[in-house]
This record gives sequence, C-alpha cells and structure tokens, in this order.
Amino acid sequence: MKDKYTFIDIIQNILAIILILFGLFILYQIIRKILGGSWETENIIAALLMFNIGLTFTLALNQVRTSMGLHYLTKKVNYLAKDFKEHNY
Repeated sequence: MKDKYTFIDIIQNILAIILILFGLFILYQIIRKILGGSWETENIIAALLMFNIGLTFTLALNQVRTSMGLHYLTKKVNYLAKDFKEHNY
C-alpha cells in the first residue's frame, strides 16, 4: 500500500523539523547561558515562549487531524451497522 502525502502533510513535516531545530538551538543557548555567556535572559524567555506557541499549534493541528479521521471512521462504522441491521431483519 502506497502512502500518499498531501501538500499539507509535507508542510507540517517541514514545520515540525524547523520547530525541533529551533528547540535544539534554544537548548544550546540555555547551556551557554549557564556556562557564562550568550543571550540575555529576556531573549531566552521570549524564544522559549515562541517555541511553546509553535509546539502548541503543532499539537493542536495533530489533534484536529486525528479527530477528523476518527469522525470519518465513526461515520463509516455507523453506516455499516445500519446496513447490517437492515439485512438481519
């Protein structure tokens, strides 16, 4: 079975990779701050806030996609159950 990726899936994967790289960069800056250099504390806090917003948006998008997929599946199961009941009577 061949998986078909849509344009939205590709964009979402690219944004997830960018978010991961951004998180790793923030972690690097935090380690440098602990060791005595790098960004100011306010800049690190602002970067962590942006990372949190990006992560929240990504998780919400995945939740919506999962809910839509389950709704489609529930609809199909309901049709199948209705058809089964009609054939049994």
